[in-house]
Amino acid sequence: MLLVANIDKLGVLTYLAEKLIDVSINTRALIRNITLLAFFSSMLLTNDVAILSLMPIYLTITKKVPDMNHKLTGAVLLIIAANLGSSFFPFGNPQNLFLFSYYSLAAGTFFNWAFLLLLVSFVFLFLSFFWIKKSPIPNQEEPLPSIDQRNIIYLSLIGLLILIGVFDLLPYSIVIPIAILLLGIYDSSSLKKVDYRLLATFIFFFIAVGNFSQLETISLLIKKQFTTSSATFFGSIAVSQVISNVPAAILIAPFTAQTKALFFGVNVGGLGTIIASLANLIGFKIYKQYYPNQSKQFLLMFSLINLIFLIGFIVLFYFIL
Repeated sequence: MLLVANIDKLGVLTYLAEKLIDVSINTRALIRNITLLAFFSSMLLTNDVAILSLMPIYLTITKKVPDMNHKLTGAVLLIIAANLGSSFFPFGNPQNLFLFSYYSLAAGTFFNWAFLLLLVSFVFLFLSFFWIKKSPIPNQEEPLPSIDQRNIIYLSLIGLLILIGVFDLLPYSIVIPIAILLLGIYDSSSLKKVDYRLLATFIFFFIAVGNFSQLETISLLIKKQFTTSSATFFGSIAVSQVISNVPAAILIAPFTAQTKALFFGVNVGGLGTIIASLANLIGFKIYKQYYPNQSKQFLLMFSLINLIFLIGFIVLFYFIL
């Protein structure tokens, strides 16, 4: 979280977004570029940070182009892209980091699954762009922000150190203190900007779900429901719609050996309802800040597009699993 905060503060995403906007000749190209940026950047910077960084940029542009077509569609696709793209690396979202650690997955196994999900996600997103009408957008005259290359190198090396810990090449007890120290030296003020409430939320999720799963009636029920790959896949998607995909992964993992099905289930399960993923709520909150009178329209469009994506993934992965 410290690393991501400092990368965001450096303005890397803003630079890339402005560059893509500069080369966008119409609204379809603009939405495609900002969506794909969210897709690929979320792999390294997590889905939440990609949305927090790119959604305000996108919505600022829509303010400059009042008659922009498919404004709502673009916002929804950006959120979907961040959710799907973040599934490629174990650290891209919390549910994958948990599953990677809990099941002690080999890197090769994880990336085999993740690449398949990434490929299907890219194809679905690419096809969705054809529904967006082309209309011209005015040229942006604002200069591109400058970025200190030395800082990029410094933060990249810290990111590499954290990756070494994620893949168990060095223990977390060594990697994390060193990373915190180096990031504190880089910018001590970032220590105050960490969302400690979010960290506490995950801790309490682990405690609450752990205690919940100790109840004999609940544990027997879950064990019966998640014995096959199809049941685990569909069940984890269904649970994600109600309590979101991170706690769904934490709840189900102790009761099933269907790791592959659970991986696809909780990642696909971030699609669907507005509460299926924390990133969905973050995107909705930002949109409301820019367009407070369009909450109902956003929720309707969000539900419709997410349902289409979710059905597509379910049909495809049902035959794969």
